[in-house]
Amino acid sequence: MTGRVGRLFLGAALVLLFIAAGGCGTEETPSAEQIILSGEGVFVGQIDSQSVEIEINGQPRAFALGTGVSVTGIADGAEVSFTYVEEERPVLLSIEEKGVVREGEGIYTGQIDSHSVEIEVDGQYMAFGLAENLEVDDIADGSRVAFSYRESNVRPILLSITVLEEPVNNENGEPNGSGTAELVGEGILSGQIDASSVEIEIVRPFVLGEGVDMTGIEDGSLVAFTFIESRQRAVLDSIEAVEQPVEGEVMHGTLIGQIDSQSVEIQYFQAFALDQGVSVEDIADGSAIIFTYIEGPHRPILTSINRR
Repeated sequence: MTGRVGRLFLGAALVLLFIAAGGCGTEETPSAEQIILSGEGVFVGQIDSQSVEIEINGQPRAFALGTGVSVTGIADGAEVSFTYVEEERPVLLSIEEKGVVREGEGIYTGQIDSHSVEIEVDGQYMAFGLAENLEVDDIADGSRVAFSYRESNVRPILLSITVLEEPVNNENGEPNGSGTAELVGEGILSGQIDASSVEIEIVRPFVLGEGVDMTGIEDGSLVAFTFIESRQRAVLDSIEAVEQPVEGEVMHGTLIGQIDSQSVEIQYFQAFALDQGVSVEDIADGSAIIFTYIEGPHRPILTSINRR
């Protein structure tokens, strides 16, 4: 009898424990102590079909995708705002792209690499990351384009691009200067060197050529460099910090700084020969100017020059 009573008490205790534990259901209920957090960052991309990576204050962090959460349409590199809960791995409850879609027009100067392009907008060269699946292979360098983009922490993300006008060439469809493409630049007129040449102060972005290393070159350094013109952009062949100008076929300038991992900005002075019929008599020294030029045998040749 005593054993039977003991078993009854044990059974009752187990039932009470079962009820307190919430029964036999497996459905998880959010804890009252589970706090929904919010954050902002840069969407790095999907790790797999169930998780993504977001950069927050420069530190990448992995998030699992909560039920019903989709990242379709969010470009890698886009700024995002999101909500999540902390678990063994944080779980995203919602995510959306930040920023207003902006529109612009400019001159398409070419691809920097497979993930980014450069567009000249109001005389300034801007680098854009390419949104996923955006193709630019059929756009000729020098084309006037209309485009839309969204700002991000890394660089603006190009969402769409449409050609408005193909590159303009001279009569018979040939570029100016015996097959040499006409280029566009902006700067400050320093003054005439002699009757047939002028000097212009230029601040210009340069794409880093293969093997060019900026390690150890500080912003504000005097630099000696060489470059080539590649359609509407300049590509650095070499660059080094120097204490004073060096001899040889090099340019000298001041390194303004790196624009991104693939390009830098340099301030320098360059001499241009004046093409036939081109005059600067009506332009005062120190004026902001816009000009066109072609590569010459000894120095670039100005084909037009106007005050901005």
